[in-house]
Amino acid sequence: MDERGAASLQTVLTYPIVLMLIFAMVQGMLYFHAQNTAQSVANGAVQAARVEGGTVDSGYAEAAARLDRGGDAFATVDVAVTRGEEMATATVTGLAPSIVPGFRGLRVEQSATGPVERFTSGTGQ
Repeated sequence: MDERGAASLQTVLTYPIVLMLIFAMVQGMLYFHAQNTAQSVANGAVQAARVEGGTVDSGYAEAAARLDRGGDAFATVDVAVTRGEEMATATVTGLAPSIVPGFRGLRVEQSATGPVERFTSGTGQ
């Protein structure tokens, strides 16, 4: 039995599969990095907005600062900060960058909520 060319055939069949696995792993790492960055941005924004004297604008400023430090964690990103009388919320939505041509990237959404700090009377009134 002639086995000439068998190694070439194995390489032709195996190489694309290995390459797709490597691309999938890198794409997964980009997605999880984007998720972690989004959670950090949401946490920072809600912390800045919820402190006494904090505002929605201070939440947006903290989010922008964290996004600048996060580098290219997102292909596109949107931040929403709200501050009510009792709760502050920040939501970060975006797309993780894609290394696969024609693939738009995976959607990432993270949010954080915290109580607004305020002074209350010690008597419970």
